[in-house]
Amino acid sequence: MANNTSSDEGTTEPVAIAPEAWKALAIGAAGYVLVGFNSTATNIAFDDITASFPAVAETTTAFVSSGYLIGTAAFLPLGGRIADRQGRVKMFQLGVMLFAVSSVLSALAPNVWVLIAARVLQAIAGALVIPASLSMVLPLFPATRRSTAVAAWAAAGPLSAAVAPSASASILQFSSWRWLYFLSAPVALVVWLVGRRRLNEVAAPDATGKLDIVGAILGTAGIALVVFGVGKGKDWGWTSALTVGSFVVAAAAIMAFLAQSKRHPHPLIDLALFRKREVWMANAANTLISVSSLAIWLVWPLYLKRIWGYSNLQIGLALTAGPIAAATMTLAGGRVADRVGHKWPIHIGSLIMVFSVGWCWLVLDQDGSYVTSFLPGILSFGFGWGFSSPTMNSYALESVPESTWGSMNAAFNMLRNVAGAIGVAAAVAFVGSADRPDIVAAFDRVFLFFFVSTALGAVTIFAFYPRQQLAPDG
Repeated sequence: MANNTSSDEGTTEPVAIAPEAWKALAIGAAGYVLVGFNSTATNIAFDDITASFPAVAETTTAFVSSGYLIGTAAFLPLGGRIADRQGRVKMFQLGVMLFAVSSVLSALAPNVWVLIAARVLQAIAGALVIPASLSMVLPLFPATRRSTAVAAWAAAGPLSAAVAPSASASILQFSSWRWLYFLSAPVALVVWLVGRRRLNEVAAPDATGKLDIVGAILGTAGIALVVFGVGKGKDWGWTSALTVGSFVVAAAAIMAFLAQSKRHPHPLIDLALFRKREVWMANAANTLISVSSLAIWLVWPLYLKRIWGYSNLQIGLALTAGPIAAATMTLAGGRVADRVGHKWPIHIGSLIMVFSVGWCWLVLDQDGSYVTSFLPGILSFGFGWGFSSPTMNSYALESVPESTWGSMNAAFNMLRNVAGAIGVAAAVAFVGSADRPDIVAAFDRVFLFFFVSTALGAVTIFAFYPRQQLAPDG
């Protein structure tokens, strides 16, 4: 982050943080909560949304969830670049207002296609909020306390996920899924009003140059087509012309995006930053782990409903423990990283996540109980994610110049959302319909898939974590 940060193997003494920094962090975290809440709430309401559109295939309805992840991932690089260039507070405020509008459109959607389109618009709003909500805060914190800032900001994600299951389940128990979206609008307006009064713009040094519009189009198309192919492959057939064509065109678009990024003077994602071992290691591990860390929050509610017959309210209460554990360990991980470096939180957290997903694969069964079968898995997953994932984000940011904080945070979260969208699409394809005779075996295959991706992420960390942290450029 800055050249006066300590080495990863050293220690630092805490430095006082100004009250204005904490206020800005609280507002930025509130915006992040909005984005996270709507993602988790949709997962809880997935079966209810599917039931509202009985004539639509379940793999199509899944794009209400995965389309949100696609849109967020596709527009994050552009959102981060615009925030660095045009003003981080300005883009945060614009994103929050757009989120309020898209929430109302989602609530009023007359059919699934309008709902998916409204969710994509909501994703674009999230793509403006996420990178700006952190990059507008970091300059206000001392260099030696920025891991704490990143951890506190990242804790907003699991905190929203902790609130969302029980809140969503309560709403669904007495009303429609449409209220899940409608109620986000007044909350977004409150965040916007408070931000207007309390936030001051902080310029990003050296963030100039024309936006790479061609790169934005190519990157968006490539990401969307990959997830679209995964999501519809089961319906079309994995060897059909439509499925294969989606992947071929996606590969071509992504290759063209990379080529465009190499030659453009001010690309959306500066590929030169990924030459640093700590940057590509953190992003590669983040991508592999996020296949499970986002999609598993859709799979768990489906499992509890379809295998154990839980009601929406029971599901909401059952899921709350995991995000609370994640939020607690996120804050702890940030403090540990500030004091002793990033290495141990990242390594230990990733191992706990591997254990958690392995537990779900090997232990969860049709006759298990919540306390002995489900709770250990979701608690350990929360502990592992909270300790490692936000610290990886901080680790990547610490290695790049301040002028690219928004872009790097966008890239980190873009890869996370791409992986999550692929995980959601794959999970829905694996699980299939609720009345399939081999439903328990189908969930076993999903958890095995998640176990492999999480284990590969942990292997990446242990194999490629640098011995010493490199000083950032500039």
